Amino acid sequence: MTIRRARYQCTATGRLCFPLDEQLALPAGEITASLAQRVSHLATHMSFAELQASAKLHYDARLSDSVLNRLVQRVGGVAVGDEARRVAALAAAGVGRDREDQVPRRRVTAGPKRLYVSTDGVLYPSRNREEIGGDRRRIVYQEMKCGSVFWQNQKGAWEKRVLNGREDAATFGLRLWALAVECGLLAAGEVIFISDGGAWCETVRQGHFRDARRIVDWYHTAEHVWAAARTLYQEEKVAGRWAGRCLALLREYSGIGLLRYLRRSHRARHDAAAAAALAELIGYIEPRVAFMDYYEYRAGGYVIGSGLMEATCKQLVGQRLKGSGRQWSETGAVGLATLISYRLNGDWSAFWNTTPLRRAG
Repeated sequence: MTIRRARYQCTATGRLCFPLDEQLALPAGEITASLAQRVSHLATHMSFAELQASAKLHYDARLSDSVLNRLVQRVGGVAVGDEARRVAALAAAGVGRDREDQVPRRRVTAGPKRLYVSTDGVLYPSRNREEIGGDRRRIVYQEMKCGSVFWQNQKGAWEKRVLNGREDAATFGLRLWALAVECGLLAAGEVIFISDGGAWCETVRQGHFRDARRIVDWYHTAEHVWAAARTLYQEEKVAGRWAGRCLALLREYSGIGLLRYLRRSHRARHDAAAAAALAELIGYIEPRVAFMDYYEYRAGGYVIGSGLMEATCKQLVGQRLKGSGRQWSETGAVGLATLISYRLNGDWSAFWNTTPLRRAG
């Protein structure tokens, strides 16, 4: 349906006014709430170019890049603002029962046997540029923090809830804690925090999941082993054999077994490059060795890999924010990723019931 209406502009402020919009309860902008919800949902799946073709095919609506960009900025901005207000209320409540009562929603009826909490960061291309010499400039990549809470339901199927953000680790950790509470943290039989050994991930754990069982993700540890192997040996096959030996020790004798082997190897190496590579790997494993008891983890049936977390990073950032020619402003990237998290978590309808277009003004 096409509605033609008069438009007026204030000569002093330049503000546009559509009197009929107020009478018909239409939101400000070029798109009705119904079409905006559908288009925003499509925007969490596909590029604007693909979205324009789909909108023309399914809704006979012609939408420009600028219209779509403004829509995602406005709606995503409301979503980000909602998250900021929620975490501010949590922070103001203080630690304890008062803070727990600030998390009214419960996504599960019974606490899971094991609740996993995981974090990771993923880079996306921004619109910022940095000088690299002469007239040359390159894209600046920003890190999006991603979090995931996952568990097995009573039927044995895996369930997952996610979130994203660009705030500091302490604030992001508080939001992740609230999501974990929604998913049964307080009633869970056991809580496991699994991530790589990054500093900000450890800040999240120390601040909000100190009592959880800590597991350093197997695949990130394996990446460090392979990085050292390729420095030690130029031939891929030889490097592969060395890495395989290390990972076998890690699997059967946990982090302490690998650490002993690396220390012996380090003492036997006389070339500086090899010694430095081994020292770097030892420096990664040594302070985290207590969280690398992979033999016991596997025997106990624990998840030791970050497959679900890697999938979360791909869903929140990789599939939509990355790609040829894609560059994002700060508000655009965070807003769109937040809308994606609402879709993945099943919160899409509840969010749109709060009339985000009207609240955007």
